[in-house]
This record gives sequence, structure tokens and C-alpha cells, in this order.
Amino acid sequence: MNPKQPNRFHQAMITLAVPALVLTCLVPTGVARSNADDIGATGDIMRGWRVFREKQCTTCHAVWDQGGHIGPDLGRTRTERLSPAKLAGTMWNHIPKMLSRMKATGHAPRALTRDDMADLFALLFFVRSLDEPGDPARGRALLQSRGCASCHSVDTSDGGIGPDLAQWGSYANPIIWLQLMWEHAPVMDAAMKQNGVSWPKLEGSDLVHIVAYVRSVGTSAEKVYLHPGSVTRGQTLFTQKGCAQCHPGAGPDLSTADLPISLGALASRMWNHSPDMAKLMSERGVERQPIAAQELADILAYVLALRNRDKKGDGARGEQVFTQKGCSSCHERTEVAHAVGPAATQLGHDATPVDMATALWNHGETMLQRMSEAGMTWPVFDDGEMVDLLTFLRSLETSPETSAPGESK
Repeated sequence: MNPKQPNRFHQAMITLAVPALVLTCLVPTGVARSNADDIGATGDIMRGWRVFREKQCTTCHAVWDQGGHIGPDLGRTRTERLSPAKLAGTMWNHIPKMLSRMKATGHAPRALTRDDMADLFALLFFVRSLDEPGDPARGRALLQSRGCASCHSVDTSDGGIGPDLAQWGSYANPIIWLQLMWEHAPVMDAAMKQNGVSWPKLEGSDLVHIVAYVRSVGTSAEKVYLHPGSVTRGQTLFTQKGCAQCHPGAGPDLSTADLPISLGALASRMWNHSPDMAKLMSERGVERQPIAAQELADILAYVLALRNRDKKGDGARGEQVFTQKGCSSCHERTEVAHAVGPAATQLGHDATPVDMATALWNHGETMLQRMSEAGMTWPVFDDGEMVDLLTFLRSLETSPETSAPGESK
């Protein structure tokens, strides 16, 4: 990492601190909370960063090098797909180790509200979408190797078929570049075909490196940033801008497609498919809608959220998990006197990943102590087991078999 370049998370949070750029990702009217949780749409990123600091999570965890190093850097643990239920399951699995380390360092767990946890979820999913700072030297080489320099100059008087990219030097976010490329793609495609130039393909972080190079030699004007995309606004725009007319269907199902994790890499992928998308839209009579940069940020946030959506749980498997993991030892199905923990029907009232993580965090120490006294081993959830358990708990809330004695069935 170039030490002269700001840490990407630090830079993002400085940008977000500007009041006009504060983003809220609250659930829109008419959207059930459990459904919104499935795509991580109930939290607020700025509040999540505030909770992360005020609850002293930074004592143990860094987010892209900002914070402690007792636990893992939460911005760098993104080698695999993460869903809300998997995040809750991961938190559950690590509670004994986290509590042990917190006790050793003299930091008692601080209680979190349900909203606190939703905001932390939003923050953690956001940081996973950020790109490493680009390398200007690599960006300069990529402009040549990808053929961009055959049409565009950068801060020179050489001229070219396309505009001097130096004028884009104030744009700090690759999504703004993607929006400009989307806007000018039809003209660019026609000019490239006329001059025998192939559509350049970008890989991984190519666009991020190109942006870094242009910024290093481009205009000295005040940098232009975007605030993080809103999942809920992106869901609305996905339909309004015609994306839903092709996805899923003529285009891939974006909830199951093998998409990149980072926004920069996703922007590169979208650029690569621009000619194919234009052709498909023309064949289907889909009008090419103008998309503002912030609207595109919202749409991409929604697409990434689709990728992270929890798969449909299996209640029958969840019931097995409930028994095999020892949950039934402390939690009866219905309310009974002198029960160790709340009834499963009570847990099922809002059995979402955020609810599970909140209850776990606030009561984990007591649960661990009671299980230890009873000679029970802390259960570990494998991939998919948490979402199955939550599905089972939700089914109990309305299941007639779980009605209390004397109630009508």
C-alpha cells in the first residue's frame, strides 16, 4: 500500500462525515423487517461506525488498519461470500474466544441495542465492498495495455478521439467513472468500431488503478466523492431504470451470479458487458435510461446485497439443529415455569440474523457460564445451519402445535 495514499476506509469515513453525505439505509414503508434483513437493508453505515467506536470494538478490531489488532481486521476477512445469517453464525462461533480475550484485556462487553447491531451489520457489509487504494503506476500501464490510450490522452496536448481523461481527475470514486462510461458508451462504441478499436476489457481492480493514475496527474479541483449506496433506493431504481426487464431472464440472475465482492471490480465487470447489454436492450426494446452517479451507486449496492442474500432456510433441518446443538436443553418450545432461557416461540417473534446477533452479544456471557456449569460444550454452527435454525424458530411463532395450553388451535 502506498503510504502517501489515505487508507481507503479512513478516507471513506472522512468523506461520510460531511453532513450532506450522510447515508441512511432504513427500511422503507411497507417492507417487513425480516425481509429487509435478508439483504442487509435495515442499518445505517454512519451510525454503525459511531457504534463501532463508542462501544470500543476498535480496541480489538481494525477496519482497514483503523483500530486494534487483537482480533481480525474486519475489512480484510472477505475471502468468501458472507450473508447476514452467516455473519450471525460467525459471531456465535467466536463468542467464547472473544469473551476470553476481552476479559484478559480488561474490556467488558458493552450492551448493544437491536438498532446498534443492525448498524454494525450495515458497516461490516459496506467495508467489504471497498477497494484497496489504486496504484498510479499500474493505472498508467493499464491505460496503454488495455488500449484506452489509443483514444484518450491524460493531461497532454496530444489530443485523441476521446476527451482528455485529466478532466476526470476530480472524480475519486470508480462508480462515477462507470456512470460517465455508461452515459457515453453508445458514442464510444460507434467511434471505436469506426476506428477499428476493440472494446477494452478490464479485470479486477483495473479501473481503481486507472482512477488513481488520472487523479495523480489530473485536475487540482476539489475531489468529488459519493456516499455509500442505499440498498433500498437501489432496489427501487433497479426496476425504474429497466434493469429488472433483463435480470433475471435474458440477462443473468444477479442473486446467484458469480459477481465480484468489491465495487471497483463490479464496475469493471459492468463495463466489460456494456456492448452485450446494449445489444440485448436493443433486441428487447428496453430504453437506455440515464443514470446519475449516486443512482448507480445505489443500484450497485443493491446488486451486491443480492449476492449476499441468505439462501432460503429449511425449517426441518433447523429443528434438527435446535436439538443437536443443545438449544432445546435451555429453550423449551413453549413458555414453561422455571425454564433456563426464553421459549423458542418467543425467540421466533423476530428471528432474524440481527436479532440473533443482538441477543447473543448481550447474553452470551451468561449463556457461556451456564453451559459451562452444566458441562455443555459451546455449539458451533456450520455454513447454512444458522439460517435453517432461524427459519425453524420463525415457523414456531405461527405454528398451531406451539400454542400454550388452553389456547385455541
